[in-house]
Amino acid sequence: MGRERARARKYVYFCIASLIFLSLSSCAVNKDAGVRKEAQEYLMSGQKLLAQRNYDGAIDEYQKVLSLSPQKLLEDEALFNMGLVYAHFGNPKRNYEKSLNLFLKVLNDYPQSRLQEQAKIWVGILLENLQTTQKFERLKETINDMEEKKGAVREPAETKHYGVRREEYGEGREHLIRSQKLVAQRNFEGAVVQNQKILLLPDPGSPKDEALFNLGFIYAHFENTQRDLEKSIDFFKRLIKNYPKSSFAEQAKILVGILEEYKELSDLIQRLKQVDIDIEEMKRKKTP
Repeated sequence: MGRERARARKYVYFCIASLIFLSLSSCAVNKDAGVRKEAQEYLMSGQKLLAQRNYDGAIDEYQKVLSLSPQKLLEDEALFNMGLVYAHFGNPKRNYEKSLNLFLKVLNDYPQSRLQEQAKIWVGILLENLQTTQKFERLKETINDMEEKKGAVREPAETKHYGVRREEYGEGREHLIRSQKLVAQRNFEGAVVQNQKILLLPDPGSPKDEALFNLGFIYAHFENTQRDLEKSIDFFKRLIKNYPKSSFAEQAKILVGILEEYKELSDLIQRLKQVDIDIEEMKRKKTP
């Protein structure tokens, strides 16, 4: 009899413990769902502020996502979007180094993020932009020094600095998935073909805006041996013109600003290199 009572008590304790565990688990799930919803609201608010050119306000909203620790929900998206803000050509506080560090943080801290591939391409573009700017400054200093000494070089031309996830359906989605795999394998030609197929689909609901965005990214990719910045800029401009309400349009605008600036600096560096060659030729001719 005593054993039966003991077993009954144990069973009651077990039931109570199970109910407490389930209750706590349910609370944890509800809490995570609430935090995720709050983070998504901050992200959407940040995107709206960025579209309105309220850069400080957008940064504040993305910082709120990061303050939701220790859950760390959607932090990769917040960091990625902050990188976009600091790279934006219209941002008076534009800072490519800050932007680069934010994209690197996404790569290092969130290896499973869906934004990994985009972050890699951004890192490549920003690194090249920074390196090109540094090369330009060094060349400019060299030219100025030679100009002062020789007085025979014209002043170089002045550079201009220009001041949510979505679901795809049908055949277009299949091409997008294939394109993503091909880019990850560095098969850029194959990825171009997949995105071009999306542009040829008769269905007006096909993700043509994302295909244009992907094509722009592929032709800007620093590992693409057939890299073509003019094509890249053209695809991004087509996206902005044809799909101004697309979730990819704002990022395309930022990329156009950076790529045009980079292309202009590259062209200028080539001209300055030619001036440098001309100087050496002049020195050689004057040497007895």
